[in-house]
Amino acid sequence: MRKVAAAFVGALVAAGVSAPAATRDEPAVTRPQIGSGGGPDLEIWRETFRRPTEPVSADGEDGPLVRLGRHLFFERLLSGTGRMACSTCHDPANSFQDGRPRAVGVFYKTLSRRTPPLFDLAEVPALMRDGRARSLEEQVLMPVLDPNEMGQTLERLLEQLGRVPFYRDAFDAVFPGEGPSARSIAAALAAYVRSLASPETAFDRWIEGDESALGESERRGFALFVGKAGCVACHAGWRLTDDDFHDIGLPDRDRGRGALFPDVEAWQHAFRTPSLRGVAARPPYMHDGSLPSLEAVIDHYDRGGVDRPSRSSRVRPLGLRPDEKADLRAFLESVSRPVGSGS
Repeated sequence: MRKVAAAFVGALVAAGVSAPAATRDEPAVTRPQIGSGGGPDLEIWRETFRRPTEPVSADGEDGPLVRLGRHLFFERLLSGTGRMACSTCHDPANSFQDGRPRAVGVFYKTLSRRTPPLFDLAEVPALMRDGRARSLEEQVLMPVLDPNEMGQTLERLLEQLGRVPFYRDAFDAVFPGEGPSARSIAAALAAYVRSLASPETAFDRWIEGDESALGESERRGFALFVGKAGCVACHAGWRLTDDDFHDIGLPDRDRGRGALFPDVEAWQHAFRTPSLRGVAARPPYMHDGSLPSLEAVIDHYDRGGVDRPSRSSRVRPLGLRPDEKADLRAFLESVSRPVGSGS
């Protein structure tokens, strides 16, 4: 994916757009406006947002390691109570989320943050909303062993899985002589999560040149997305995210990445930029579930959020008209509409 990243930076330069900076002192950027007629700028953006054709996950979609991880993902032995699995919160029928404003852990304890979706995580450099996990192998056991989330212990998990003939045989087949261990369980779960790819959307078809895939309102919304609204400053590339951390001005006491880096001002109240793929299908929004709809999200960015020293310089009042807000929402629906959905 280095080629994709390089293509994005090249597209920004060719279009006269400064590459995003890492601090609040980032200069203002100038972005091309794209009208209904398209033109050279449109081709630059199409290269920027083009979905890769090669498989993102090296584990494949149905290898033995992925199959073992899939079993574990739905296995309730991974929770201390035996009543929860990873799929309890990451429901495949609900975009691998739970639809709640904030997650609910063992003993029905409401947690401080929302359940994130799991699509397209194969190349994300820092996971969890605050980026404290450096790989999927590190991340997947964090909720399992957290006393407030799934409440399991590693010793009990290994003992319980080791008593099940299916898991003994499955682990011996993939990890000969090792069986269930922290490493092998994490490797299997991570392989399954890496295999979860978001579906191709109407936006992807349009990016590939099918002009009929998007309507006029959706195309105007795209022009706003990369132009006046400035969404592309953080939501770039085929996954529509920079995988960076920003304070977007929510009135919330959660310090996010700032709790890990208390001396870095730009990371106070900062959270990882989520991918926008499938965004219309997974309200409510933000790390705390505080915004109930896409309209509320657009209104938040239009107002600019809470002004404080850590707030990203990319977040500022936009002055969007009602019709522009409607077009922007239409575009966000296009990146969420699977090909062949008929809507």
